[in-house]
Amino acid sequence: MKKHKDAFMKLFEQFKKDDCVRFALNGLNNNDFSIPELYENILGPALYAIDECDNNDNDCIWREHVKTAIVRTIIESIYPYVIEKKRNIASLNHKVVLVCPEKEYHEIGLRMMSDFFDLNGYESVFIGSNTPRDQVCVAISQNNPKYVAIGITDFYLMFEAKKLIARIRSQHSDRIKIILGGTAFHKNPSAVSEIGGDLYLASYNDIKNLAKEDSTHETSI
Repeated sequence: MKKHKDAFMKLFEQFKKDDCVRFALNGLNNNDFSIPELYENILGPALYAIDECDNNDNDCIWREHVKTAIVRTIIESIYPYVIEKKRNIASLNHKVVLVCPEKEYHEIGLRMMSDFFDLNGYESVFIGSNTPRDQVCVAISQNNPKYVAIGITDFYLMFEAKKLIARIRSQHSDRIKIILGGTAFHKNPSAVSEIGGDLYLASYNDIKNLAKEDSTHETSI
């Protein structure tokens, strides 16, 4: 995978959007990598590389936005591949609502997780960034999900996530399981339970294992 990552990063650092999209599509068509491998081993590291801006870097913000847009375009461009894969995956008959708390605008990682859920038999309802707490609760009421997945990139927005979880608990009790994810937890795994989360998922394999548990549970009923 390293050669594919290096080849992509060379294009990515030059802001070659068309070439980056073409690289991803060709790689999937040629079976050079799977969708999870593309997300976790190529696009994920590309995002992490643009995660922080140096205070002395005057052109950092626009560069970050352009690169983020490239990754977003790639993800949306390959959604037809996700649809095709889903045709051969048994449905678990469980929904997952995916949101970012208020003031959290980084949603690309969560968008990738949405596809991971789809590829494992869940029905994902991706809402995305900066979602008001009351709207999350409305979405829960109307979709009746088993899980709500909350993505947090900025550690300083943990409090917003905690308030969101408290609102969900107050209106929907403990019947909704709260999944937490995002780079904010990488160095703070204890924060998952501290803010009221039930699960921490960080990878495709984590979601795959959760799907196995849900599938086993449904079979045993």
